[in-house]
Amino acid sequence: MAKSPTALIQEFAVEFRGAIERIEILTRTADEAKRERDEERALGRERDRVNAELRQEVALHRQQLQDHLKRVEVWSGRLWALVAVLVGAVMSLAGGLIIALAKK
Repeated sequence: MAKSPTALIQEFAVEFRGAIERIEILTRTADEAKRERDEERALGRERDRVNAELRQEVALHRQQLQDHLKRVEVWSGRLWALVAVLVGAVMSLAGGLIIALAKK
């Protein structure tokens, strides 16, 4: 037996409400996904910014290390020159003492 128009309309209304509920659920899910995506993008930008800062800091520390190594090389050369001068001075004094003691 054929359904009455009222029964068909009621059945259609139930199906329509179900479809609307599914659409609302999908809309909420899509909104949550967009929000999560935006948060991930923001975190990615923050990580990129931090990485850039760290790269700059590492480059600065490398440059400072190179500068310190150059200074150490310069001072090492100066130190050895000073040691040579001091050894020469000690030897000169020792020679003078030996000569002075030999004359007595």
